[in-house]
Amino acid sequence: MSNSSIGVFRHSPSPRFLSRQAGLGLIGFVVLIGVIAFFVTILLKVGPTYQHFWTARTILHEVASPDQRIEGGAHGIMSSIDKRLDINMLSNPTRKDFSIRKLDGNTYGVTLEYEERVHLFFNVDAVTSFKDQVEVQAQ
Repeated sequence: MSNSSIGVFRHSPSPRFLSRQAGLGLIGFVVLIGVIAFFVTILLKVGPTYQHFWTARTILHEVASPDQRIEGGAHGIMSSIDKRLDINMLSNPTRKDFSIRKLDGNTYGVTLEYEERVHLFFNVDAVTSFKDQVEVQAQ
């Protein structure tokens, strides 16, 4: 009994289809690794700038929280920010990146606005700009 009589079908691929294989070749793999390395480098260099901002933003919102009692007006607010920057060991942003203006009575507007520049590679730098603002009630 032959194979064709029991329903077995054997098909050998033609040489035309054998030469067209799908998959990732060496050049494609090297390009893929290069693209991944590029984005990982950017993430590792720019990521800490966002971490600095989130820490500074947390400081700003802690100072503005209603359960904080700050005496001394603008000077007291800046003193509280300085202490928190020191405790968190933040070198960027600095004290000069915080601005305080009196709104009315004992209410002050505190603004954090700064830019941070990070060298990526060769002559390419990344500049990140950050801004946040809160209202603080002083005693």
